[in-house]
Amino acid sequence: MNIESIKSEFEKSGWKNVGPGSHLNVVFDLVGSRRFTITKWNILVKVLPMLDQAEAAVWKANFEELSRRSKSLIWGKCFILCLVAEDVAPEISGALSGDAFGLFGLLRLKGGGGNILVADMKNKQVYGKVPAAPLDVHKYSKKAKEILVQISRGA
Repeated sequence: MNIESIKSEFEKSGWKNVGPGSHLNVVFDLVGSRRFTITKWNILVKVLPMLDQAEAAVWKANFEELSRRSKSLIWGKCFILCLVAEDVAPEISGALSGDAFGLFGLLRLKGGGGNILVADMKNKQVYGKVPAAPLDVHKYSKKAKEILVQISRGA
């Protein structure tokens, strides 16, 4: 898998400073940032050879910790976690999900949190929801999913 092509697509989409790094002490193959009004967003990409039950449990725990540490009563940070796997075990396709953002994103008591997208390179599928609201979550999740679909199909 060519990490440079993934990096390039996210940069074309407006993400800045895309490169290897860590976010809240978790290491990623790519980390990028941008802003939606005054909210800071991060794109987090981890490439995996296989996403099976054990690996999914690790990333579910990582997601929960990232989400917890991203939220704030004052002004939280938001992120999209993209797991790009050469192969995904069949039972995993719906096992990982992002944060709930309340009724149309209006009932969030704390700002911040994240969404998860999983690209299955072998089966050319991308799993994960694109919420209709709030607008920033919808916009960035939709574009990230489009990029992952394009990459998984080799375009």
